[in-house]
Amino acid sequence: MKLGCINSAWFGSKVEYFEGIQKIKDIGFDTIDIFPKMDFKSYDIKKIKQLCEKNNLPIISMTSAYPELISMEAHVRRFAIDCYKQILDMGVFLDAKNLLVCFGEYIWEKNVIDPEVQWAYAVEAVQELSDYAEKCGMDIVVELEPFKYSVVNDIDTMERFLNDVNRKNCLANVDLGHMHVQNIPANEIKRLTGRIGHVHISDNDGTVHNDWPTGQGNADLEGYLKVLHEVGYDGVVSCELEFSPNPDGIVEWVTEAYQETAELMNKLNLRKLEKDSVSSK
Repeated sequence: MKLGCINSAWFGSKVEYFEGIQKIKDIGFDTIDIFPKMDFKSYDIKKIKQLCEKNNLPIISMTSAYPELISMEAHVRRFAIDCYKQILDMGVFLDAKNLLVCFGEYIWEKNVIDPEVQWAYAVEAVQELSDYAEKCGMDIVVELEPFKYSVVNDIDTMERFLNDVNRKNCLANVDLGHMHVQNIPANEIKRLTGRIGHVHISDNDGTVHNDWPTGQGNADLEGYLKVLHEVGYDGVVSCELEFSPNPDGIVEWVTEAYQETAELMNKLNLRKLEKDSVSSK
């Protein structure tokens, strides 16, 4: 496995966007996930690519969140789909492997609008995005969210959603911190064998989606990583660290996440470094 970081870790801090990409490399991460700004110009995207290539920092995932995908208004859903397609276009230029999709939650606590209607909106949207992503040579990865009314928030809903979308390039994003909030045991990951396209890691106290560095909470991250290895997942594990409670200490926060996660992965002999790949050839 490789150890990555989503560059949204710097959101809300004084770390400038491109400076943050450099810091992710300097801290020691193997890969990066890009949360793009939608007002970026072509030269901004080119700068991201040049900076990552210069630092040998592969871009794995394009990340964003559009709960508008399940809006009751068709034109709002179309806006969200088109925004995701624009991010896929960015991903093609950046040689990204996948696009992370988040739907948000059922509106009005599943009242007024039948939840099955919103479910169908999500399925239709991701089918269209998966078909577009296939032409781009990319996967769609669906994030397992930790909230009560999230469309996909446990293994049951993830399995059902992937089945309903029914596209080979639509896979699961297994978020280990989110699984802990939802009290999902590590062994449940086995139900997604062969269908995991990406992994997020963060820690929390088991009650709230905290996005803490590994070791600050009580999530069974070791158990989750062991099962991921058992089911044959050998991709990237990306640290998700959005909106630190102490923005002025963000560099230390991200560094701690790197060091603790790297130590855990090394303890389990899971992290595949570049030199390992070379020596195994």
